[in-house]
Amino acid sequence: MNEPAALRITALGNRVASMGQKVVVEVDADRTHVTLRAPFYRRSIPLRDIASAEAHPDDGRNHGALNWFVVGRENSSGGVRLNTGGQARVDIVTSDARRYGVVVDTMERARQIVDALRVTGH
Repeated sequence: MNEPAALRITALGNRVASMGQKVVVEVDADRTHVTLRAPFYRRSIPLRDIASAEAHPDDGRNHGALNWFVVGRENSSGGVRLNTGGQARVDIVTSDARRYGVVVDTMERARQIVDALRVTGH
């Protein structure tokens, strides 16, 4: 039986191309991992490996040639960007320099994620 998550934030698509799609950030009930999910993408990160997490405003667009829900690579300078549209972004960096940017609906939701990662991860 699955236990409820300690935190689950779902960002629903707010662009025409992403309607019905979602990005989900979930901290497990044991508070040991955060899982990032988007269409065709899933990554589970041990909270002990998170070096930093910060909330920033975002325009909800991808600024490259490829406009998909998940773009980039976790070991590149820009990292992976999970995005179905939104007004805020959580930037996560691990201790081995992997980078993730997760776009969510509001700055309040971004701050909730940052707070959960700081409280449970350190």
